[in-house]
Amino acid sequence: MRGRLAPLLLFSAAFVGCVRFGQPAPHLRDFRLAYPPPPPIGGAPLPATIRVSSLRVATIYDRLAIVHRENDYETIPSYYDRWSANPGSLVADLLARDLVDSGLYRAVERGPTLVPADYQLSGEILEIEERHTGSGCEAFLQLRMVLTRTRVAGGDPVLLQASYTQSEPSPCHDPSALAAAMSTALERISAALQPQVYAAVAKQQQATAAQ
Repeated sequence: MRGRLAPLLLFSAAFVGCVRFGQPAPHLRDFRLAYPPPPPIGGAPLPATIRVSSLRVATIYDRLAIVHRENDYETIPSYYDRWSANPGSLVADLLARDLVDSGLYRAVERGPTLVPADYQLSGEILEIEERHTGSGCEAFLQLRMVLTRTRVAGGDPVLLQASYTQSEPSPCHDPSALAAAMSTALERISAALQPQVYAAVAKQQQATAAQ
């Protein structure tokens, strides 16, 4: 019996040694989106309060793991490279910050609040991924945004509904570069969204004042 146990014990010791003294296990890395607020769009400040809700996220991307798409059908989540929060919250935080920084509204609220808002900006992330192209990779971001009136006495509550798509070249399998490229894509979307939100709110304010 002892003769049989000896080789097994030696193998177990060698296996533990390999696990303990081998290469260190990969560590988790969290990445955020960051960019400077868009330049001011101009215009008179409006006596309006806007609430920005967290964006819904398409099922494939509704996770912390950064998603890589190899082709039309294959997606690969990275279990070691992750977003620092759900993408819907990351994007909403920055869009709300940009609305605040514009100085064009009485108040901008982020998330649930007891303070009543006049308008709500919501939407969905349709795609947020590293996409392989014929010549390399790119950060790809597609949003669908909706601006609605919250105090509706009549008429259509939807003031704005639009989709925004941006991509930015990024080295393949470099999560730091991907986060920077994705931030640039969101910066462009925000720069396009801001004047449209302002125009829709200003138009509604004028219509309400004329009643």
